Amino acid sequence: MFAAGAAAAALLAGAWEQGLTKDESVVPGVTLAGAPIGGFEREAVAKAAALAGDRRLDRTLTLRAGEVTTTTTARALGARPDPDAAIEQALALGRSGDLLNDLDARGQARRGQVDLRVDLRFDEASALEQLLALAPEVDTMSLPTRLDLDAREVLPARRGTALLPYDSLSSVALGLAAGSAEIELAVALKPPVEDPLGLIADQLDVGVVLGTFSTPYSMDPSSADRTFNLKVGAAALDGHVLMPGATFSFNEIVGERSAENGYRYAPGISGGQIIDVLGGGICQIASTMFGASFFAGLEVVHARPHSRPSHYVDMGLDATVAWGAIDLVLRNDLDFPVVIHMTVSQGQVQGEILGPRRPYQVAFERSLADSLPYETVTRADPKLRTGSSVVAQRGMRGFKLERVRKRYQGGEVVDEQSWDLTYPATREIIRVGTNPTGVVPEKKARPALRDPQASMRIMQ
Repeated sequence: MFAAGAAAAALLAGAWEQGLTKDESVVPGVTLAGAPIGGFEREAVAKAAALAGDRRLDRTLTLRAGEVTTTTTARALGARPDPDAAIEQALALGRSGDLLNDLDARGQARRGQVDLRVDLRFDEASALEQLLALAPEVDTMSLPTRLDLDAREVLPARRGTALLPYDSLSSVALGLAAGSAEIELAVALKPPVEDPLGLIADQLDVGVVLGTFSTPYSMDPSSADRTFNLKVGAAALDGHVLMPGATFSFNEIVGERSAENGYRYAPGISGGQIIDVLGGGICQIASTMFGASFFAGLEVVHARPHSRPSHYVDMGLDATVAWGAIDLVLRNDLDFPVVIHMTVSQGQVQGEILGPRRPYQVAFERSLADSLPYETVTRADPKLRTGSSVVAQRGMRGFKLERVRKRYQGGEVVDEQSWDLTYPATREIIRVGTNPTGVVPEKKARPALRDPQASMRIMQ
C-alpha cells in the first residue's frame, strides 16, 4: 500500500516536471511593477522589465534636508535599471521542482500576491553631483531670537544647517533600493550664535498694541533727504526692548546725527528758524515716539516741545531733540517689557509700543492758555531793488498751553499728570532792498495765521 502511494506521487511529480519543461512562460497572475505579465515569455518579460525600470527611474522622489526639500528622480540621481534579476525571477516562479512550493507560489500569483520589482543600480558620482548642487539651498545661518513686529511674534533662536553630501550618499542608495518616495539626507547643525534676546525671550510678548501714534511726511522728491533721515532714525529705534523700570534715552539709542551714522542734510528747526541741518527731520521720529509712548502710558521723564509749532503734529504731542543738548527720556513703569515698533512708509511715520496687554486707556487733553505776539525785524538786502521788500521768514505767534494725561482703568481715572508748555513766538524777518537796480521780488499771497483749537482731547 505504501509502495503504491509512493509510486503514484513519483508519477505525479514526474508529470509536473514534464509540464514545467514544456511551458516556459510566466505563470498566470504575476505582475511586474503592477503590470500583468502572466503568460509572457522571456522576450516579452524583458520588454516589460525595461518599461518598468524606466517608470521607476522617472518617478518623483523627495529629498529632505532639515527644513529644505527638493524633488528629483532616480534617473537624475544616477540610478540605472537592473532588470535581469526580475526577468529570471518571473520565469522561475512556480518552477522550482518542489511540487508543494510551486503549487503555493502559483496560488499566490493567481490571488494577485506576486508583484515583482526591477532593481536599480546606483551611480555615486551622479548622485554626489546633485547633492553638491543642493547644498547651498540647505545651508542656513544660525539665528538668534528675533522679533517679527509686523506679525506680532517672537521668533525663537534657530541653529543653522549644512548638508553633508558625502554622508548622504548612503541614504540615497538605501532609499533607492527600498523604493522610498522620500529620502532623508544627512544634515549637520551649526553652532548657535550670540542670542541677547534669548535671555528674556520667555518674558517677551508683542501681541498687543499699548499705544500708537502717526505723523505725516512729504513724499515729494524734493524731501527725499529728509525722508532718508526719518528711515535711519526709525531703524535705530525699531525693535528696542524696554524692560520694566528701565529708562529710555532717545539720543542714546538713536546716536549722533552725523554723516558717519548715515544722516543727510535736510530742513530742520535751529534757533527757531528752519535751516538745513545734518539729520534734519529727526525730531519727527522723536515726536512720533513720544506720542506712541504717551498713549501707551509710559512715564514721561523729560520731553521738551519744539521752539515753534510743527506742521506734522499737534502742539502738546511733539518732542524736540538735539544731540548733546536736548533729549527725550521715558521710563517703563509697567511690570512687563515693552517693545518699540517704528516704521516710515507711504507718507506716514508710525510708532507703536507693543506688549502682552494694555493696562490703561489714556486721554490727552490740551487747553490753550495764552497767545504770544511775534516781533518783526528788517534786514538790508543789496540784491533787492530799493523800496522793495520780501518776507524771508514768516512770523508765527507763540502759545502757552496746558497738557494733561489721564490714565484710566475700568473707566475710572487712576492717574493724572499735567504739564505747562510754552512755544515761543517766531520772529518775522523782512528783507528790504537797497539796490536801485536790484531785483524786484514777486509778491505772494499768504494765508492768514490761525490760532490752534482752544481745547483738544484724544482718547486711546
